[in-house]
Amino acid sequence: MSGRRMLVATIVLLLTPGCGVADAGDATDGSDNPGSISPPSGAPDAVKRYVEALNDRDVKALLEVGDAPDEPWSRKQADKIIQSKGGKGLTITKAPIKYDRMGDYMGRVALTASASEGRSLRETVDLVHVKSRWRVVLFEWPSNKETSKA
Repeated sequence: MSGRRMLVATIVLLLTPGCGVADAGDATDGSDNPGSISPPSGAPDAVKRYVEALNDRDVKALLEVGDAPDEPWSRKQADKIIQSKGGKGLTITKAPIKYDRMGDYMGRVALTASASEGRSLRETVDLVHVKSRWRVVLFEWPSNKETSKA
């Protein structure tokens, strides 16, 4: 009998509104996928802004797309990201987005970009829809103790 209860519980969870995934193909907003989650538009633009910030080696733009404050801890992280991935003349070749919703809208991008200098970029980029805009999840936020030391 416990196996039957487990099956029923699993089905209920799968059918619960607000918990779902949509595959947006190559950087679309999923509106062409009937019955899927209809996330807010703009996620592909956030990915493009991220790549532009890397190409321009622009710390301020990286902080903006990552929705991070201009603080010493976030500038230090942005500098590391730019040192490792920036200034390579990246061109997005693929950026399919899978959307999810657990309260807020989220997305995961399998980003592939060719480079005019150095190696191509392949990475998984997480997105979150915050303050009516899509943001790239780039920064590790310090604890309250760490920010009070800075």
